[in-house]
Order: sequence, then C-alpha cells, then structure tokens
Amino acid sequence: MTSDCGERTARSFGFGPFLLIPERQLLLNGEVPVRIGGRALDILTALVERPGEIVSKQELFARVWPNTIVEEANLKVNINALRRALGDGPEPAKYIATVTGRGYRFIAQVQAAEEGISAGTATGGQGLPMAVARIFGRAGVIDAILHDLNVSKIVSVVGTGGVGKTTVAVAAAHEASRRHAYGATFVDLAKISDPQFVPTAIAYALGLGVTGGDPLSSVLRALKLQEKILLFDNCEHLLPSVATAVDRLARQLDGVHILTTSREPLGLGGAERIHRIRGLECDPSERPAADEACKFPAVELFATRATERSGYRLTDADAAAVAEICRRLDGNALAIELAATQTAAFSPARILQMLDESFRLLNLGPLGAPQRQQSLLATLDWSYSLLSEREAALLCEVSVFAGVFSVDGAAAVSNGGPAEATNTLAKLAAKSLLVMDTNADLVTYRLLETTRAYCAERLRISGEDQAVRCRHAEHVCAVLEQAASEWSQRPAHEWGAAYRHVVDDLRVALAWARRDEANRSLRIRLTVAGLLLWNHFSLIQECHVHVSRAVEELDAAGLAGTAFEMKFKLWLGASTMITRGLKTAAMAALQRASEIANQIGDTDYRHRCLMLIAAFELFTGEYDSGIRTIKTFASAAAADDPSILPEGEVHLGIADLFLGRLQDAQHRLESLQLRDLRYFNRSYSVRYLADIVILLECALSQVLWLRGLPDSASRTAAAAFERARPGHHHLSLNNALTYSCPVFYWCGRYEECDQYVELLAEHVERQGLFTRRPIASFYRAALAHEKGGASSDTVDSLKEAIEEFRNVNYLVRMPYYLSVLADALARAGRFGEAEATILTAVKTARARSEGWCLPEVIRVHASILAAQDQTREAEASLMESIELARDIGALSWRLRAANDLAKLWCARSRRDDARKILLPIYDEFTEGFQTRDLLVASDLLAKLASSGDGRAA
Repeated sequence: MTSDCGERTARSFGFGPFLLIPERQLLLNGEVPVRIGGRALDILTALVERPGEIVSKQELFARVWPNTIVEEANLKVNINALRRALGDGPEPAKYIATVTGRGYRFIAQVQAAEEGISAGTATGGQGLPMAVARIFGRAGVIDAILHDLNVSKIVSVVGTGGVGKTTVAVAAAHEASRRHAYGATFVDLAKISDPQFVPTAIAYALGLGVTGGDPLSSVLRALKLQEKILLFDNCEHLLPSVATAVDRLARQLDGVHILTTSREPLGLGGAERIHRIRGLECDPSERPAADEACKFPAVELFATRATERSGYRLTDADAAAVAEICRRLDGNALAIELAATQTAAFSPARILQMLDESFRLLNLGPLGAPQRQQSLLATLDWSYSLLSEREAALLCEVSVFAGVFSVDGAAAVSNGGPAEATNTLAKLAAKSLLVMDTNADLVTYRLLETTRAYCAERLRISGEDQAVRCRHAEHVCAVLEQAASEWSQRPAHEWGAAYRHVVDDLRVALAWARRDEANRSLRIRLTVAGLLLWNHFSLIQECHVHVSRAVEELDAAGLAGTAFEMKFKLWLGASTMITRGLKTAAMAALQRASEIANQIGDTDYRHRCLMLIAAFELFTGEYDSGIRTIKTFASAAAADDPSILPEGEVHLGIADLFLGRLQDAQHRLESLQLRDLRYFNRSYSVRYLADIVILLECALSQVLWLRGLPDSASRTAAAAFERARPGHHHLSLNNALTYSCPVFYWCGRYEECDQYVELLAEHVERQGLFTRRPIASFYRAALAHEKGGASSDTVDSLKEAIEEFRNVNYLVRMPYYLSVLADALARAGRFGEAEATILTAVKTARARSEGWCLPEVIRVHASILAAQDQTREAEASLMESIELARDIGALSWRLRAANDLAKLWCARSRRDDARKILLPIYDEFTEGFQTRDLLVASDLLAKLASSGDGRAA
C-alpha cells in the first residue's frame, strides 16, 4: 500500500536510536544505515519480536540456520557482531542480555508498528513528493507505466505543460517503490539551469556528498547494489545532459529503474519506453446532465476543484458550459483547475465567455505552438488578467525562485514589506496560482513549474527581469550571510534543514550573475556566501568550480589581496587537499590565504590557514615543519582565541605519535579527554574541517595499541566511529574509519578490520575523498595477504596502493606500508625485492624520524634475513628492534619482536633464552590476551613450559 505522503507500509521495530525494518533487511541508526550481516539481522529480528522473553539458542538456530548444522560458536560470533553494531556490551547490556545456558533476551523497550517508511530514508536522500490524494482519469496510464518499469530500465512520461505528467509519474513511482528495496528518489531538474550540474543535482538528491570531479561516478558506486526507482522531473530544458546521465546509469546499474517527465522524449531509442500523456477525457455531448458529465474525468476534476475552492456544486444547468470549458482546454489538468477556481466569482457560462476572449487575444508563446499548449497559455493568460496589479506583479517576481520561498523572500524580490507580501501571497494561493506548504510554524510557497515558466516570461516581457533577479541574488546573499552568523550557534542538523533549499537559489543566482560582467562583484559576493553551504552539504566539487572561477576574476575585480581572495584561496587549498591530493598547488593557495590574513589582521582565517598548512605538512611527512606550524598556531590562539587551543594540542599529539614520542602523545591526548571540550560540541562541532573530539579518539586509539593496550585501543577506535556515524560529517567519519583500520589489523581482528576497510572504501568513493582511497586499498590488500598468503596478486595490490599514496603525496606512515610490502615479497620468495624494499623503509623512517614504526620496520628486516638463513644478522636486528621499542614505549612492537626472537632461539635450542626474553615482556601486558600477538606469545610460552628443560613459564 502506498500512502499520500511518499511512504510505503512496512513492519518496523524502534528501540533507542535504532529502527529495524526486517522486510527491507535494514537497520537504521537515526537516518544512517547500519552495516550488519544478514544472519545477525535475522537474530535481531527474532529477539525484538519477543522483547523481554528468553529466546533459546535452539530457537535461534532453527530461525537463522533452518537447514544447516552449525556450532554454537557461530551464534556467539553473530551475537557479538550484533552487539558491536548496536554499541552494546555483554555487561551491563543495554539491548541484548545473555541468559546463561539458555539463550538471549532483548531487554530494551521496543515500539513495534506497521509504519510508513520514507523511500528516501535508507540513503539519506530525497524521497518522493506527496502523492495527490485523488487522481482523475489516469489509472490506466499509471498501470501501463508500472508494467513498463518492470520490463524496461528507462520509462519517459511525455506531454505538454500542465497535463499532469508529474502527478502521474509520482503516483507510479510510489507504487513501484514497494517492489524496490531502497524505495525511490525524486530529482527535480526544474531548479537546474546549467547542464553541467545535472550529475551534481542527482547526487545531491540522493544525499551524496559531491567532492570528486565526476559526481555521476559517486552515484554509480552508491547505487551499485541497490534496487531503486529514480524519478527525474522536468527534463525538457536539459535533455542532452539528462539523456547522457540516464543512459549511463541505466547501463551500469542493474537494480535501478529510471522514470522521467519531459515535454519530449530523451531520444534514447529502443532503450526508452515512452508514455504520452493526453488531456483528460471530456464529455462530448452538447447538453449532458451533471451526473453524466461527471463520469468524464475532465468534468469530474473541474467540479471537485470548484467545490473545494468555492463551495460550488455542478448543476444540470451548468453542465454543458463546464463540459465545453473542459473541451476548449483540451482536458489540460492545470488549465481546468485554474478555471475551476474562478467559480467563486463567475458562473461557468461567464468563465467560458472569458476563455473565448483570452483565446482570441492570446499573444504569448511561440507561433505555431500545439493547440494544447495554446490552451494552457490561454488559461494562464486569462487567470493572470483577473489579478490585481499588485497580485500580478508579485506572482511574476516570485518566479525567480528555484523552488520554495518564504514571505520574507517574496518581500525582498518585490521590494515591498512582509505584511503586504503575506496578504498578496494568501490571495494567490487561494486562486491556485501558488502552492502553500506549512511545516511546523514555517509557511512557505512554491509555483508549479508551468506557472513559474509562464510568469518568468511575463517578467521578462515587462522589462523588470534584471532588477528582480538582482534583488533575488542580493536576498540569497543576505540569507547566506545570516546562515553564517548562525552556523556556530545552531545544531548542525537544524542549520542544514533550515538552509538546504537555498542551494538551488544560489545556483540560480550565480547562473544569472555569470551572464553579465557588470555583475562581477555580486557574483564574487555570492560565491563567498556559498562557501559554508557547499561545504556543509559536501558539495565540494561544486564549490571548487565556483571558487576557481572567482579566483580568476579577482584581479579584474580589483579584489586581489582582500578578504575575498583570502577566503577563496583557503577553500581552494582545502578542497584540493581533500579531493585531488596533497599537491603543491594546494599548499600555495593556503600560504597565499595565510599571507593575506596576516596583512589584513583576520585572526580567524589566520588560525584556519595555519591548521590546514600544519595538516598538509604532517601528512606529507614533513613532521618538523608541521610541529613548528602547530606551535605558531598555538601561540596565536593563546593570544586571540584560547578556546581553539585543543585543535593544536590534538595535532601535536598526532605529531608525537608519528615521531614515536608515545608517552607524550598518550599523556597529551588523555589529558585533553579529561578537559571540558563542550565548545567543540556545543552546536556545530566542526570548525577546522573535522570534529576535533573524534580526531582525538582516533589518534589515541593508535597510541594505546602501540603502548600495549590493544583492548582499550579497539574500544576507543570503535567509539570514535560510533561518535562520527550519526553526525553526517563526511571528513570526521572518514577520519574514524581511516584510523580504525590499522588498529583492528594490528590486533589481528581481521573480520572486524575487513568491515571497517569496506566501509572506508565505500565512503571514500561515495564522498569523493580520493586522498584517502589508498588507505582502503592498502589494508584490503594487507588483509588478503594475511588470510590467503603472499600471492602475486596480493603483492601487486600492495604495490599499487603504495604508488597511489605517492601519487597523492600522502607520505605519512610510508615506512610502515613499505615494511608490509617487504614482508609479502619475502613470503613469496622474492627476497631481492624484499631486501631492497625494507632497506628503503628503514632509510625513510630514519630520515624522517618516523620513530613510531621503526621497531616494526627493523623486525620485518630481521624476518627477511632469517628467511635467508642469515641468523646472526637477524638476531642482531631483533635485539635492536626490542631496544628501540623499549626506548619509545611501544610495548606491542616489543612483544612482536620478542615473539620472533623466541622462535629463532627455539629453533637453535636456546629455549631458556627464549623464555627469558619473552616472559617479562608478556607479563607487562594487562589486557588484550585474545589478540593475535599475545596469543602467539602465550602459545610459545606454553610450549616452552612443557619442553624438556623442565622450567615452568
């Protein structure tokens, strides 16, 4: 069943922040899908169906593995995965309690319902518009469209303006979405005037960040495994670009079906099924009775709308005139509705007479336009002629808005006051020339696309077009400047909801401003005003396009060296770092922004520039330079704004980590954890590209593992991910995933690591954060190496990832990456390449003082030596590794080297020495005894204890 609100009925279970929809195999945390295996999801469903009851292990086996004999360990693994996904612990449990020896009980309160779930929820995108409650005369065509959507990838609904294409398509999409696991998404192209932004509009509608140069690639990756309906509305003015995008999507996405509305087909040949929407059927008889006339959908629509608007009831006496009105309007639904609204003032006979006059006087529209188009234009022209001068003027003025607008917006473009605008808008809405929407306390208005196009043409003919569009652009500037002032005061989700619609008006305003060089200064102001908006919604590629254009105009506009150049260069540098790599052009832009900030005394942007420059330096391996820049930042912040000092402290902690100052890093980061950092979470937690609290937890997780606290490290990494996941801030979530992968890899928790790696890979592609892509590629290859051995494919994948690191200049941790490659080469018997690779790693680590991984790099060198029977050299290298690890406080690396040395000595019958080197290091651990290296050590010590020398471990 499909509701009028763009929803479809599904069984759902709500608990805490989660919503489980079993029929969709979907678990949501807020609006974010939770990655979880199918069996774990089945277990969760079985538990929430019976909250408070004990569900036995036998029942779960029968439910989840009905035809398979499995061990109890399988159930435990899935229960543990489920608890991690819910952020739950065995003791004290919030959701799933273990009943020892019997089974499990779901202990949280559950709200079960047959609920409508928005089609856009699963992806965070835009669901379908509200379906029209009652559609006249279109059941057959809707059924035909549904049939074609089952057998064809592309279905186009074609017809003249106002005939009801969108109404029909939305109704069909609602019904079709019931058969698609990910529902439907609506892409309104009426708001797009520039063909190059069609892919961006598609990604935006799907809730995808657009940071890469090819937004459609992000769409393809995001929808690769989804079954979904995409509805592209109002394609006619962008046909070539839309056709190209639709063709590419249809060819590469097996589960996606595309429905379009346009005044003409896309022109994709046999791949496109076309449904031409004609006017509603009219009563052909000359003198019908009212009840007979109403059997025809055109008359039924007129009568229904007339009753709704004015209380008019169709009589036998008026039936002939109404039937003739519908025939004259060729059954055009919008034209009929507009005519029906006039029954409040005129009889049907008078309405018919006025329509005839409008047809004779019609002078708008192209010569030779189709009769149906002429009919709609005549109706609009006639409706327009009945307006007062002020009503007509305002209706044309608000046509410059891309979508919804407020009373204040209408007042701004009309150069009038809010009270007058409120009164006039209400009158226009009553005449069906505007659609009024009420959301909470906010009233907004919008024009139907056909009416908007008519009024925009009227505005152009009046000669007022340029003045009104200038006022519109100024209004957009003012709204975005107000948004900027609220950005640090309002919760991020609330701020985004309030200003999301401005993206479309910003596009319209910029497109208009670009047409005339006289608008250069306004164009630049608009671009500055849009910076926060683009970055909030991850429209980084769109931001990059406009900022690049603006930078080219600064000299001609006389704005070189001003705050405008400073802001553009900062965001140009930042977007380049994120999407194209840590390139010299990015650093040059940041340094120029910093220079201007110093010259004009803008302390906020000085701080921003310093922090981005420091990040650039740290992640290109220039640690000394990075530390100097952070200290400059800290000195400036202490004088200008002490509240931002934790930004510098966290980055100093990261620098300490890279340099191997692990005790300092742990102390610095844990001390920050104890401080009141509410400033960063007060309203909008991201001030310098990423959430500093999440970044703190990310860095600390790696420090804790190195220091010999693997369980704490895993918990901290998971906590960072859980904190980042509901926030919808892409770079912060990416940080959490980036730092989590190595922690779980080092712990030997490969299944969990694999989950984080795949999440990272998907997120990088989805959001276009391509500088981070090699991290996912590297750990994917490293996991394959650990699970399947050193195949040539694995070695090649590691090499490709390392080369990709170099291509984007992401050089931090390079010695460690090289050591993993060297180990894989050695295991594959390619000792010459392995030796050359590990020596490069050692040299690089020493040259850059990258002390955090030097003990591990030397340990890998020792393993390569040992594999070539260079035992004495291997032993010396392992001793060096142990001492280096001791010096920097890296207990985990020390254990790993001790494990190797103990194995080496055991092979040489030095069991007592092996025990003496390994046992004291093992005893220093207080946790993590189920992680890989500790299990290896425990097994070694057990073997040594049972050996013939009679010594107990």
